[in-house]
Amino acid sequence: MKKCKQTFRNNTGEPLIISLELSTARYRLKPNEELVLFFDPADDPRNEGSAALRIEFITDADRLQLVLWTGESQMFLPDGRPAPQNFDAP
Repeated sequence: MKKCKQTFRNNTGEPLIISLELSTARYRLKPNEELVLFFDPADDPRNEGSAALRIEFITDADRLQLVLWTGESQMFLPDGRPAPQNFDAP
């Protein structure tokens, strides 16, 4: 199956944490930065093969965090390089 592409941009003044579930990957998206995710919707059985990406918004230490439900374990910078993971506290 062809992978879908989703771009995430942080338009806030605070860093935003993005976690990929079903893996342990975690990224810090700084203000005005973008990260790209290529995903196969069939990787998450709860999506039932739809093209939608399941996203949950949670707060962690009073900061917004995005949890993306996908079988992928890597996000990318806009230029195509793998994005560095970040496990530091928000």
